[in-house]
This record gives sequence, structure tokens and C-alpha cells, in this order.
Amino acid sequence: MQEVNLVSGITAIALYIALIALVIFLIIAIKRIVGAIDNINRAIDNIEKKVDHITSKAEPLIDNTFLISNDIKEISANLSIQSLKINGIVDSVKDTTDSIIDFEQKVQKEVETNVFDTLNMVTAVSRGIKTFIGVLSGSKNGSAGKKKIRSNSSLEEDLY
Repeated sequence: MQEVNLVSGITAIALYIALIALVIFLIIAIKRIVGAIDNINRAIDNIEKKVDHITSKAEPLIDNTFLISNDIKEISANLSIQSLKINGIVDSVKDTTDSIIDFEQKVQKEVETNVFDTLNMVTAVSRGIKTFIGVLSGSKNGSAGKKKIRSNSSLEEDLY
């Protein structure tokens, strides 16, 4: 039995030595893990500082982009309104021009008609006076002198 006690004592000592070796190995592993976590934390802190730096520089850029975007929206809306106004003005000018052309054509037609009527009347009166004067001065037997008198159509052609 002493042998069993001796074997169990040696086994216990071996187990304690293995346990101590395991604890030492775990302590070393935990130190490595803590070191790696510290490195990760430092890297994260560096990244965080860089991101904060980038963020501080990007905020004005984002604000300016937002302002520019709003300005572009306003300008676009104003351009649309101005375009509608210009279209209205162009339509109004077109309508006015059309009405002026129509008025000019009506006036021209009326004036031409009145001028031709007046010329026809003047021509007729002139012929009548010439005939009357020719009858009074020219012939004793009542026949008029043979004068060539232009017709109405040739007088109208001379006007053009």
C-alpha cells in the first residue's frame, strides 16, 4: 500500500506540476491576448482620431453641398417660372403680331378699295369734263374730237 501511496503521491505531484504548467501557459496566453487587445485598442484609437479629423473637415463640405443643392433647387424653380413667363410673353407677342398683320391687311384692303374707287371717280369725272369741253369747243355738228383717252384698267396698272 505504500506503493499505492507513493504512486498516488507522485501522480498528485505530477498533476500539480501539470496544473502549474497549465496555469503558467494560460497566464502567458492571457498576456499575449491582453497585448493584442491593447494593440487593437490603440489601432482603434488611431482610426477614431483619423475619422474625427476627416469628419471635422467633411462637415463644412457637407453643409456647403447642402446649401449648393438648395440653391440649385431654387434656381431651377426660378428658371421654370421665368420660362413660363417668357413663353407667355412670346405667345402674347405672337398674338399681337398676328393681330397687327391682320389689321394691316384689312387697312390695306380698305385703302386700296377706296383709292381705286376715288381714282375711278376722278377718271370718270375727268373724261366727262374732257368730253364736255370737247363738245363745247370742238365741233359744231356735235361730234367730239378724236382724242385717245386711257381706260380705267391702264390707269390702275400705272399705279402699280
